[in-house]
Amino acid sequence: MTVALAIALFIVAATTGGTTYLARRRRRVTMSEWAVGGRSFGSILLWFLSAGEIYTTFAFLGAAGWAYAYGAPGFYILANAPLGYVLGYWLLPKVWRAGRDHNVMSQADYIRARFGRRWLAGLIALIGVLALIPYVQVQLTGLATILTVMFHGSIGKPLAVLVGVLLLLTFTFTAGLRSSAFASMVKDVFVVAVVVAVFVTIGTLTGLGGIGGIFRHMAEQHPHYANLPGMQSGTHYSPWWFCSSILMTNIGYWMWPHSFQANLSAKSDRAIRRNAVLQPIYTLSYFFIFVIGFAALLTLPHLTDSNTALVSVIYRYFPQWFIGIAAGTGILVALVPSTVMLLTLGTTVARNIYRPTADLSDRHRLLVGRLATVLGVAVAAYLTLGSSSTIVSLLLVAYSGIAQIGPAIILSLLWRRVTAYGAAAGSIVGIALVGIPQVSTWWSGVSSIALGLFAVAVNTLVLVVVSLCTRAPEQANIAVGIPDTQVPRTAPAPA
Repeated sequence: MTVALAIALFIVAATTGGTTYLARRRRRVTMSEWAVGGRSFGSILLWFLSAGEIYTTFAFLGAAGWAYAYGAPGFYILANAPLGYVLGYWLLPKVWRAGRDHNVMSQADYIRARFGRRWLAGLIALIGVLALIPYVQVQLTGLATILTVMFHGSIGKPLAVLVGVLLLLTFTFTAGLRSSAFASMVKDVFVVAVVVAVFVTIGTLTGLGGIGGIFRHMAEQHPHYANLPGMQSGTHYSPWWFCSSILMTNIGYWMWPHSFQANLSAKSDRAIRRNAVLQPIYTLSYFFIFVIGFAALLTLPHLTDSNTALVSVIYRYFPQWFIGIAAGTGILVALVPSTVMLLTLGTTVARNIYRPTADLSDRHRLLVGRLATVLGVAVAAYLTLGSSSTIVSLLLVAYSGIAQIGPAIILSLLWRRVTAYGAAAGSIVGIALVGIPQVSTWWSGVSSIALGLFAVAVNTLVLVVVSLCTRAPEQANIAVGIPDTQVPRTAPAPA
């Protein structure tokens, strides 16, 4: 176990330290550099930065865990990135141009410029921050799982969470978005290497007889694994749930403040479109992860926590040196995406929640952003210690919430008549529907359609009705989201 721990620590230290040095070399850490990488990322950096958001512990552990516990319901994950980038190909270049022309550095900055209302920007910022905290919780849950399983008996969950918090804060404070992009390059190389190596050898090491043997044993022992509702009959994972969950998660895909903000770092809209075409290739790796989850089910059928499926099978059948590499990779998988989320959280608080009307220095807001990350990590750690939910379940709940700002942002790029009051009313109604436990209980009893999608539909209806009854924004503000060549770009820049 000493060998595995040493290898894991070396991978994490070398990656975070090296990428931070490369990113900060000859660069002064300003708010723009810290938050959006100076708006200078080309296709390669943007590709790896975006990949870092796909390859989180949700992919590394959550996909294998749902394959282990449910089977077919987890296959909805395969549609996330391909369909998400269909929307992204149209949406993201428009958002990027608004960022370039109006000094937008965060999602709430865009809302402020598009609607001309600071209070609406603050509301959207608050929703985004509240949704990011459970997303960071997902990463800390995965990190704790990796450390407690692969270093069994040496590190418990509280210590694992504490280690994760310290790593997150250290990397976030000393680096920025550029460091995260560089670290994503290293992390993704390790992830692909580990997943492919396990996929190729797992059938032989477990005695299941290769990849074909794994599927043959699954068909014999779990004949319903590839059909909905999967291996647990009587669940609500029907075709209606499957399709509605895909639609709901793809509405929310670009509503995450960190996904929104990361694309502001691109140096051109062409780089964004190229990334939207190529990025879905990453989805192919989920097939490998599902197969590993099936192998874990066949060889370790009595795990009490499905989140541990992938790391448990590695711990059981692979040598110590490989366990160390896999553990180091898993830590990076949790660390790098969380850093991007915390950078976004800090930027949003500093620019849109903390004294948004005050004329504060860049250094002042940078300090506020860093203090906000400390508070955000502390809350996420507290929630992690008290939760036993699966990683996928946690993320679906978070997606249901963040999707509720989707109608406001998407319609702001399509419909000139959408108003600040309409956007606020729709978002509040949507959040209320997914956040009130009684509504969730009632809805699960009458329909298997994802509650988040139902809330988005009601949200959109409220937004349209209220917008038609209230005054439209000024033409200059409308031009932020829907440029008009005959109207000068005079919308006030965000504070």
